[in-house]
Amino acid sequence: MPQTVRTSPGELPLIGHAGRLAVDPLGFLEQRRASDPVVALRLMGRECFLVNSAEAAMQVLVARQERFDKGGPFMEAARQLVGNGVITCSAEDHRAQQPVMKPAFHRSRVAGYTDVMRECVVEATSSWQAGQVLDVGSAMYRVAALVVARTLVSAPAGRQAAQVMAEALPELLRGLLRRMLIPADWVHRVPTPANRRFDAARARLHAAIGEVIAQYRQHEQGRQDLLSQIMAGDEDSGRRPGDTEVRDQVMSVLAAGVETSASLLAWTFQLLGRNPEIQHRLWEEVDGALGERPVTFEDLPSLPYTKRLLTEILRLYPPTWLLSRIVVEPTEICGFLLPKGADVLVSPYALQRNPEVFPDADRLDPDRWLPERLTPGQRQSFLAFGAGRRRCMGEFYGMTETTLALATITRTWHLRPTRPVSLRPRPRFLLVPAEQPLTLHLRTREGAPR
Repeated sequence: MPQTVRTSPGELPLIGHAGRLAVDPLGFLEQRRASDPVVALRLMGRECFLVNSAEAAMQVLVARQERFDKGGPFMEAARQLVGNGVITCSAEDHRAQQPVMKPAFHRSRVAGYTDVMRECVVEATSSWQAGQVLDVGSAMYRVAALVVARTLVSAPAGRQAAQVMAEALPELLRGLLRRMLIPADWVHRVPTPANRRFDAARARLHAAIGEVIAQYRQHEQGRQDLLSQIMAGDEDSGRRPGDTEVRDQVMSVLAAGVETSASLLAWTFQLLGRNPEIQHRLWEEVDGALGERPVTFEDLPSLPYTKRLLTEILRLYPPTWLLSRIVVEPTEICGFLLPKGADVLVSPYALQRNPEVFPDADRLDPDRWLPERLTPGQRQSFLAFGAGRRRCMGEFYGMTETTLALATITRTWHLRPTRPVSLRPRPRFLLVPAEQPLTLHLRTREGAPR
């Protein structure tokens, strides 16, 4: 017999657990980790279940994924930004969209992007000067926006759209977090200053995307980027997407491609500046593998420590700190019965900081990902890219981009914190540093290859 799912303590009248989540969502989720594998929450009257173990998460995301669909407060909030794109669409729509999107992120296609990626990093950092104080968050946004605009949406208007996305995202992410934690539409229709700022930022972004689509409609031939592939449609069925569908896919690509890569790089440089031993190991690997030549796609296997470092930072600070699904048919998870229509939440942040799986879980330790130290529990608990059929199809693209950027920048520059402030994550719709702006001193690396 299935067990009864116990309700988490701390529920308040009317709002349920939404108040606790809004005040300290990360702390709330970590505290629940010591509870049953599945606990019940109430969010503004909605029935919701929080998954607290990697085993339960794997059942939801992989083993029984056909019984769950994209939905719940996280996805409903995301759809207000990216519409019905490949990130947020239902399972049925995903079966039609994935074949169109996935080839652009194939290993062979990403290999063809790498020279452009590296050139974008060089261009975005060309104005840096020794002694300069750098807003690392803004700087990494510039890098990521330029890469996406040159590889996935390469029309002239694509660069402008990527820049608008980078400028608008902070306001959009704040608004999406409010919509996720307070899933009541009427609250977000009230013309408060925060709601007006969100609507204005979204309107600017939609206008920029509209210019991109118009350029592609006028000159559809000759481009080899993702957007051209999307607009060409499915050759087998002859189906071509309309402007709304194209806009949703462009929004998905820009949101995922700009924010997640920029976030990972910003966290990385901040943490390197606070962990000199790890930084020196990174320098040794990059200098030894590359000598005086620029990094290429063929160099990636020679940078295992770099990959472990990025993986470890994704463990500590996953951009997507909360996943949500909706139950499409009654399903038993780890002995607990989840009813049809209920929301299900999975927190990569909480699961990836479980000290029973990751000893000394709050410490930056790239070597915990060495093959001889890697455990099945670590594999199951690492959900920074999701899991199952809805695992992020841009994972290889993003890891390649950030590896190239990290190797290119660290060959020349030593970035050091401007002040001894602790790094604290702040959950917006994605996970960002609490201190804004995060500033670093630029110094030329001593002994760097020339």
